[in-house]
Amino acid sequence: MIRINLLKPLEPQAAPFILDESGARGKKPFLILGGFILVAVIVIAVLQFPSLFGGLLARKEVAETAPTSPAPVPAKPHPKPKAVTGQAVEETVRDIQEDQIKEQIAPTYSGMVPSGKIEYQYYSADRVLRDIKAITPPDVGFANFIFTPPGDFYVHGLAADDQNLQRFQQGLAGLAGASVRVGMNVPAGTHGKGKEFSFFVSVKYPLTDIKIPPNHIIAKTGLQQEFKQLKMIAAGLGIRLKEPHLVNTSRSDKNNKMVYQTSADCNFQQMQDLLSELHEGKSNLGFIKFALHASGDEKVVADMDILAYVQP
Repeated sequence: MIRINLLKPLEPQAAPFILDESGARGKKPFLILGGFILVAVIVIAVLQFPSLFGGLLARKEVAETAPTSPAPVPAKPHPKPKAVTGQAVEETVRDIQEDQIKEQIAPTYSGMVPSGKIEYQYYSADRVLRDIKAITPPDVGFANFIFTPPGDFYVHGLAADDQNLQRFQQGLAGLAGASVRVGMNVPAGTHGKGKEFSFFVSVKYPLTDIKIPPNHIIAKTGLQQEFKQLKMIAAGLGIRLKEPHLVNTSRSDKNNKMVYQTSADCNFQQMQDLLSELHEGKSNLGFIKFALHASGDEKVVADMDILAYVQP
């Protein structure tokens, strides 16, 4: 027996039919006599009609000795596998290696070219100022705010109560890639309900947001024109910049990295507008740092370290 379903147990074969011995004893002579009569009838029929039984026997023999087999069904051809060439193997290996390199080597701010760094300085400064405005509760004010690219800033201020301070701290922690370190948290105000605070925060804005930057390398003869544009844009926003003065010069690849300092009286929004318009005006000046120090109601003193990459 062929097992079609191996999970199903084979059914036992039917037991041979056995007559009851008590009834068989009385019927046995009749069965023997009937058997002799049947055999006699068959012998007489064969002798009387030999051709008829001979043909039946002959057909049966042919059917048994020469069975016809069904025509073979041609097997369906299997599709041939695509040939693997040496070039395909090299391309696969190269793709794998490129993926591994991308995972291991992430772009860094320090690895950017000078023009890329200046583009990122404007991008990160604009974004951090917008983010700070969005997360600061109305009852939280700043005494000092200092930003250093690519994404480090220090904020020192006063909150009306502990609840406002917690809201502000939670907002800082929710910034992109933020790492927040608490500096100061002490009671303030007449009844001690206020909170004086400070935080050191690092954010990580994506470097991939910076596309191919324009060339921000300045020819030595064009440096004064860049400062003229800076002062003109500031004046248009109501900001009067002090004359920039050189504080440091160093070598960066084939160019001179020159840092100038300047300051001005303004407010938080004016500082944000200045950076935005400098970027839109395609200024080739960047910055190392800017600091805002409170000097009255909504007024600040802005100190800026201006950066220029100048051809020697």
